[in-house]
Amino acid sequence: MLKLEKGEGISSSFSQLPKFITTSTIGVAITAVLFGEGPIFILLKAASEAKLPNNIAISWLAVVFLMGGLLTLLMSLYYRQPIYVAFSIPAVVLIGSALTRYPFSDVIGAVLLAGIIVLLIGISGLFKIAIRYVPMPIIQGMIAGTLVSYGIATITALPKAPVVAGSTLIAFLLLSIYPALAKKFPPVLGALVIGFIIAVMTKNVNVGDISFRLSSLTFVAPTFNLRTIMELAIPLAILSIGFGNVQALGILSSQGYTPPTNAFVAISGLGTIFNSFFGGHTAVIAGPSIAICAGAEVGPKEGRYAATFIAGILSLVMGLIAPIAITFTKAVPGPFIDVLAGVAMFSVLVNTFAQAFGANFRLGALFALLISMSKITVWNIGAPFWAIIGGTVISLLMENSDYRNMVAALKTNREISR
Repeated sequence: MLKLEKGEGISSSFSQLPKFITTSTIGVAITAVLFGEGPIFILLKAASEAKLPNNIAISWLAVVFLMGGLLTLLMSLYYRQPIYVAFSIPAVVLIGSALTRYPFSDVIGAVLLAGIIVLLIGISGLFKIAIRYVPMPIIQGMIAGTLVSYGIATITALPKAPVVAGSTLIAFLLLSIYPALAKKFPPVLGALVIGFIIAVMTKNVNVGDISFRLSSLTFVAPTFNLRTIMELAIPLAILSIGFGNVQALGILSSQGYTPPTNAFVAISGLGTIFNSFFGGHTAVIAGPSIAICAGAEVGPKEGRYAATFIAGILSLVMGLIAPIAITFTKAVPGPFIDVLAGVAMFSVLVNTFAQAFGANFRLGALFALLISMSKITVWNIGAPFWAIIGGTVISLLMENSDYRNMVAALKTNREISR
């Protein structure tokens, strides 16, 4: 039996849409999409390091924006809430690491399986059960260990290309100092523009290599490898369910909405399945972008869905011009991309470490971090899987009181929900 929440309806929401489109909703929509631009460089770097053919890399980037934009339009209208669908940033890092050991088709097979798992969990209403006994700090510790290499790459890029990489980092830091300016002009975008100008002035860019054409999707036939599935499928499913979705639920609830919990999970699974057939990865409900579009400054509560509707249209446009982004990475210096990917991860890294080492499960989170950073491979299964297993075992043995408290809280919540 499907357990998806009923919404307001697409046609009625669409008919009321024009009266809620203002300069404010348009402004925050642009900001939300620009906010999502930073992680593109993480995806581009992963595709570049895996030496994917241009058509596959273009298809990967295009499909996650096209599918995200389409689902954003549908969800915003149907539920009449500021709902924004994008792609998982930590998942890009896990996939990028896996691509150094597995064929792309094997990785896509694991993504497809993760999407099926998430979809089944969503339509069955088993969302809470799926992550019940895996403490979030341990998952955050695993992600922190995987992401930290991007932060380090920002520093190691400086001596390789001091002028280009240095000016890019400085631009990001200067723009970040002034929050009011950062809201209007995202620091990552500023770093991109200023760094690119410096790179052109120093003759470090082959502008002729940049392709100004529209995207095309390339079908990627998934293949299934048990080792790849064990390393990626479950962690990707957990990431899809437990991060953007959970964050989005909290943000919308804090603004007085009743978010469609099961639909969030189901739509993430559906988007992931579709993405996988064209080389894309996991779709998620994007908490940070929703936070931008759901605030009181956007306008009346009942009309804030207009902001994400516009953002959905802009996401579709981004998907159509993906070749520009892909060929851009081949035309500019590698250290420039390293810095852009690193600064795009700064806030994610800060939040991940903060959530990993909060009040509970610190030792488990530490072991998850260390195992993930070690990049060990056991039975040809990579570190992310073992980080979750190792961190959970350590917490069960040495932080048992935290587990008892977590289980007791879960029981209490279930009794209240009855």
